[in-house]
This record gives sequence, C-alpha cells and structure tokens, in this order.
Amino acid sequence: MPRLPRVMANTGIYHVMLRGVNRMNIFLNHDDKAKFLEILGNMNSEGEYTLYGYCIMDNHVHLLIKEERDPISRTMKRICISYSYYFNKKYERVGHLFQDRFRSERIESEDYLLACIRYIHNNPIKALIVEEPSDYEWSSYNAYIDKCNNEDEITSTEFILNIFSENKAIAIKEFEKFSALDCEKVFMDLEEKEEDIEKVQIEKIEQILKRYRLTLEDLLELKDKKIRTKIIREIDANVKLSTRQMSNITGISKDTIARALRDS
Repeated sequence: MPRLPRVMANTGIYHVMLRGVNRMNIFLNHDDKAKFLEILGNMNSEGEYTLYGYCIMDNHVHLLIKEERDPISRTMKRICISYSYYFNKKYERVGHLFQDRFRSERIESEDYLLACIRYIHNNPIKALIVEEPSDYEWSSYNAYIDKCNNEDEITSTEFILNIFSENKAIAIKEFEKFSALDCEKVFMDLEEKEEDIEKVQIEKIEQILKRYRLTLEDLLELKDKKIRTKIIREIDANVKLSTRQMSNITGISKDTIARALRDS
C-alpha cells in the first residue's frame, strides 16, 4: 500500500521523532550523541531549518524543527543519511538504521508549541533517567535556561522564550516554571503502535473538548455554529487528521468541516 503524503504544517513547525529499526539503540555512547548534534549543526550551515529543541535518547530522537530553506522531508533525509553512514562505518554494520521514514506531527498553535517543547525536555524524566530536565546532558533544555557546559549554537531559543517575556531573565524563570507543570496534551511517543494512532487522536480531541465542557457526543449535537466552527479549527490546528478522519471521529460531515476550515 503506498504511503500517504504528509499533511504539511501552515507554520512550517514540526515535532519529529526518529527511532532505531526494530527499536535498536542508535546511540551507544556519548560520542554518538555528540556526533548527531554535530550533524544537526553541519546540515544547517545555510539556514536550511531552525531547531527549537531536541532530546536524544538511546534509541530515539525528538526534534522540534521549523522548515526554512529546505522542506522537512529533505532536511530529515540528509540528517538520517549522514548519521547512518557514520554509525554503520563505526560499528561495521550494514542496512537501515532508522525505523521506516521519520514520524512527524504538525505544530499549528502557540500553546501546542510550548507543550511540545516541555514534553520533549521531560522525556528523560519519563524514562526515569533523571529527576530534573537540567540534569540531562543530551537535550536543549539547558540552552533555554543558560546553563550549557558548552555553548549550544544549534538551538534557537529566542522565539519560544519571547512567548514568555521579552525580558530574558524573566522568560527563563517562566520557562522553568512552565517546564515543571504536568502536560495533558498527547504527543507522539516511542511506544505508540500504529493501531493506537486513532486512540491518540481521539484523546487529543477529547482534551480540546474538555476545555469547552463538551464530549464527542455533545459536539455532534451542538447547535451553536460559531462554537462548533471554533472547535473544528482548533482540532485541525492541534491534531494531525484529514477531513475524512475528523469526520469519522466526530460524526460531523466532511462538508461542514471543510466549510469551517475554508472560511478560517
């Protein structure tokens, strides 16, 4: 079955996850992780992309990245080929290193952007590796709070910090507070199986509806067209769905969804 084309982000910002084939470790030591960071910098020599955040675990990587000169597909292909060449040569192996093509989800709103960078930085805590994100060496968290041992020149922190405050000192304090909060949003995770994708999408939609004190059943019966349109647009901005998929989950007709999105 041919792969479906990726749904492109209006903002150009994506949460990307790379994982090892058969869940194998793709970073066997600190040198491997340092090499991947080096490749991220080398592949961005002419502003091909903006990297807002990253977290390198042993068998997968999370990136928060924005398209600039290159489309996301070309950027990730170049990064994967370069690191695969390094890894296979070093460990005298052949074959694919990464599982299929990279996985991605669109970041279309400010609150989703902030929740995503928090989720990425808290991966090592979730994995019980550290107790604080600042204790983990291989993420961009310390670049945000100005506590890097070595100057992190690959991460662009200004855009996200400015959301908290144009005063950098205040922004850093607010960023640290925000990073410590629990996150209710659902993001791509290493353990997510293909058959669970719809479940994750439904959970995301239910979180959005919760803010309106509605359920999926309530949404279908909602008479206020303005509120319904607002919810449809919010779902589209925060959940990676086609019009058909949104219709299947919510019960709202494809024509109604298309009209709400077209008039936005």
